[in-house]
Amino acid sequence: MRRRKPLLLVTVAVAALGAAAAFWLLRHRTRPAPAAHHAGVGASSAFPSELRLSGTIRARQIVAVPASVEGILEQFMVEPGQEIFEGQLLARIHNGGLEAARQAAQADLERAEARVRALESGLIAARLEASRSRAEADRVRSDFERIERNYQRHQFLYKEGAVAKLVFEKVQKEYEAARQDKESVEEMARLADERLAALTKELDSARASLEEKREALEQARQNLAAAEVHSPVDGVLLARNRQVGDPVGPHVQDLLQIAVELSSLEVVVEPEPPALERIRPGQDALVEVVEGPPSGMPGRIVSVEQGRVVVEFSNPSPAVKPGMTAQVRISLPAPAASQ
Repeated sequence: MRRRKPLLLVTVAVAALGAAAAFWLLRHRTRPAPAAHHAGVGASSAFPSELRLSGTIRARQIVAVPASVEGILEQFMVEPGQEIFEGQLLARIHNGGLEAARQAAQADLERAEARVRALESGLIAARLEASRSRAEADRVRSDFERIERNYQRHQFLYKEGAVAKLVFEKVQKEYEAARQDKESVEEMARLADERLAALTKELDSARASLEEKREALEQARQNLAAAEVHSPVDGVLLARNRQVGDPVGPHVQDLLQIAVELSSLEVVVEPEPPALERIRPGQDALVEVVEGPPSGMPGRIVSVEQGRVVVEFSNPSPAVKPGMTAQVRISLPAPAASQ
């Protein structure tokens, strides 16, 4: 009897342990609800009510500036991101033909100017000579008229026998010398006047040619100025699509890109696919930039294409420019309940 009692106690203990194990297993198999509850919590955390994404600000309107002439890109005057104004010099293009034409026109002009200066100097001298010759001719003519009257008087007296032959011959020689002197001086005055007239005509022609050379040089300079690329608008330089030393020409339509109308910008973000499915055009967004207002800038989603979301916003601050990084906050609607 004493040996059977411990054996009985062992048997009762084993049976009790088995019953407890069976009860625990049965209880845990019949608790599906808590598992479903945890799954619901996980699904809710996978779809937040708001997205915060980083993106790059870009302009909504861009003006492309072409290269106006054939040549080699020589120099850029501005860097991307700089504000520029209409008419500002942005780049220079070297064109050997245009530069050679300008140099040739400059040389032609300098030769024409030198010719005009020489003719003007010659004309001044010719005017002085003509004036001197006319004054001399007037003096000689006055002397001749006096001598001529004396000769005519002695000629009459000689015919009347009132003057000796030797006296008359002396007066006659004086008259002939004065007549020859008058004719010589008058011829010199005539030649001086003709030279003055010729120089005046030549100077007029040279001045007309000089004006043509000036116009030709101005045209050459204008043609060369076409090798300078100027901004057609006010804005911010976005991009330079060639490098210094590259060949360019009118076929390069977007040598430079300028952002305009900076009061209206946009930012592009790329959400993850699960969130992207809940984003639609027309939804509101908030754009935050360090350089912008502290409260952010209200925006609106304008397109959702190829994994990219474009958010348009009004820019109240001149400090906010294309190329900056912005934080975009998008409120998401709750996911549709699964059937």
